[in-house]
Amino acid sequence: MAEHIIQIPTKGFVEAKEFPNNEFPNHTLTETLANCQADGRHALFMPEIVDARIALPKDSRIWQNWYSAPSVRVTGRTRQGNAVVVYAHVPNYFSNPENIKASINQGLRNGASKIPNEEFQRLLDLEDGKSVFVVDYEVLRNASDGVISTSKALKHPQTIPFLGGQERAEAYLDKHEKVFGRQIGVWHSDDLADKPLGRLLFVGNDFDSYLYGGNLYYYGRFLGVRENVAEGGARQIKAPSLEQVLIVSDKYVPQTAKAEFEKELRKLYK
Repeated sequence: MAEHIIQIPTKGFVEAKEFPNNEFPNHTLTETLANCQADGRHALFMPEIVDARIALPKDSRIWQNWYSAPSVRVTGRTRQGNAVVVYAHVPNYFSNPENIKASINQGLRNGASKIPNEEFQRLLDLEDGKSVFVVDYEVLRNASDGVISTSKALKHPQTIPFLGGQERAEAYLDKHEKVFGRQIGVWHSDDLADKPLGRLLFVGNDFDSYLYGGNLYYYGRFLGVRENVAEGGARQIKAPSLEQVLIVSDKYVPQTAKAEFEKELRKLYK
């Protein structure tokens, strides 16, 4: 069974393993997240996936595949009765695969599932504009749903909370243009019901690299990193400096290509 490991830059580099780590057989989102956790890893939240995409070149595997994240989008009403949509990149009810499975068994509504109201209110209380964002339901419902230009995407009410903040969203859209062009899909669903409905976030890998709250019953692909490989957290892999790479490559890069090689390499270290 082939394993796919991606070096994720985060204060050095850590190894992020793909789950499922083979193309077939496909696994449901529930099974895939459970396999990730059973391997002693936690799945990256959407902002962490976004940061990795921003930092890695366009031919990296992380740009060539779609990914699920345990980040959630939950639609419901505040204690005052206002309809809102919460985007949360923190541990939540659906971080437990058993809760996803139980929710599916209770029945889905257009791919979304019920979340306990107390969990929804807890996420609302965590709003900080960094890891948890709250958007007015009517503003999102009336926004475009589909492929739009990247120049308009930043003003879409889903983009910033989905990606994890304005600065990160600006950097991601800039990188997206370099990888896929000047269109991006921003999809959302009308999930307002008598009880809060949630779905996990999902980022695509084709020409529109869509930002979407996925169907909980679909297949999943997570990036998992070790929770406690060593004291203090995940094992970090020191990234070589530009000078170290140039010294090693001096033996293998033809003299006629060295100048162009160094020029392209320097772009990656900016």
